[in-house]
Amino acid sequence: MLAVATIGITTVVAFGGTALTDTQNSADLQRTEHAMTLLDSRGAMAALGEADSQSVRLSGTGDGRYEVDDDTGWIRVEHVNYTDANPPPVEILNRSLGSVRYTAGDTVVAYEGGGVWRTQDNGTVMVSPPEFHYRDQTLTMPLVRVSGSDSASGRITADVSPVSTGSDDVTRIYPNESTDYPNGNTYDNPVANGTVIVTVHSEHYQGWATYFTERTEGNLTVDHGAQTASIELRTLAGAPGPFDMPLVGDSLDVPSVAQQHNVSQFELSLKPEDKNNNQFQQLHWSLYEQGANGQQFELHFASNGRCKNDDFNSDIDVSLYYRHNSSAPNEEWQTTVDPEGGSDLLSVDCSDSVPTLDVDLTSTAPMTYEEIDVKGGDNKWHFGNQIDSEDAPDDLVFDQHAADPDDDYDKGDTEEVDFLVDHYFSRMGPDFDLTVEAGPGNSNNRIDETVSSGVLWYDTVEGEEFIQFLHITENEVRVELNG
Repeated sequence: MLAVATIGITTVVAFGGTALTDTQNSADLQRTEHAMTLLDSRGAMAALGEADSQSVRLSGTGDGRYEVDDDTGWIRVEHVNYTDANPPPVEILNRSLGSVRYTAGDTVVAYEGGGVWRTQDNGTVMVSPPEFHYRDQTLTMPLVRVSGSDSASGRITADVSPVSTGSDDVTRIYPNESTDYPNGNTYDNPVANGTVIVTVHSEHYQGWATYFTERTEGNLTVDHGAQTASIELRTLAGAPGPFDMPLVGDSLDVPSVAQQHNVSQFELSLKPEDKNNNQFQQLHWSLYEQGANGQQFELHFASNGRCKNDDFNSDIDVSLYYRHNSSAPNEEWQTTVDPEGGSDLLSVDCSDSVPTLDVDLTSTAPMTYEEIDVKGGDNKWHFGNQIDSEDAPDDLVFDQHAADPDDDYDKGDTEEVDFLVDHYFSRMGPDFDLTVEAGPGNSNNRIDETVSSGVLWYDTVEGEEFIQFLHITENEVRVELNG
């Protein structure tokens, strides 16, 4: 009986001791997290110029240890494709983060990047959020960097003070009129092109990844091997507005198109080459899109006319072709317009020595759902072979958008040009290109793109995955540990 009692008492003491130790460790971590959160708050006050030196009492056990290291982790901000020429990425910011770390066994609690993180059991929990704010397409990043190299254990005090950069404690990174992109443009808002990528390398990268996921809707990439988390935010580039006509083979970017029939103005002003006495005779000129998923679009103009006695002596054919993907059917629309007949779709001004073909693609003029008559041979169109080889179905349904009529179109039915442009732009959006084609090849081009132009306005996409404004500052604090 005595032996059994002894074994029982020993077991109770052993388990009780383990439970007591676990409870003490948990309480110690909670006190450490609270102290680190207070350090985060006081550090932000010092870093952002709201206060001078601050002191925080840090708690810990004999088994835990605090360290200040200004070389742990880094953060990088890149601007990719800041022009249409697809240049190499520009590093707007690349700095070490630094940290104040408390290590007890396999658990680390760290003040890093203006946030507090707890990493244990191969996972990270965010205790306090970092100084990284994304709202209303604006990224605000008052980067708080830690400098210093102290270490200590037990109950200690952390003294936090701003590091002066000379005239100010804050270094402005973006916007910054004194810093240029390689093309000579300054770091200025709004950010008008490409994507902005923020990458963090840290032992707490999984916590950063969770924060990015919760606070943004950008494209998140996590590299466990490199211990990095990256968030990509596309720029909310607007409609082109007035534009110079791209040359044959070049493209007009059409970015951030909203999905609900929103084109307010789309006009073309096309002039023939001066040397082309035939003017618009044998004209075959297109704007086309070839999407990565097999999507095809072509807006084609064909004419065999010229100005004679201040009048244009021929009709002009306007055709619209669309195919959603490689397995979808053709969608084909066409109309023939007499430029002298008062149509609001197109007209030819013959009053100058070089005439002008004016096109309004927000016109209410009708187009007919029918097989496109590929005049002049399919090599004069970008998708002529596809149009010629496959018939459009007998009926067509528009039901992809709230603005669509959700009704069938039979062969011979008509729809207004502006509605068709709205519909197909919405289907191709939010981002696509319109490439100029004059077939076959540039040798038969009747249009002088160098003196031609256009105007395109539409509503842009609204969404948190887009970015228009960057506000980045570098704010450094020095942390010293005192017993």
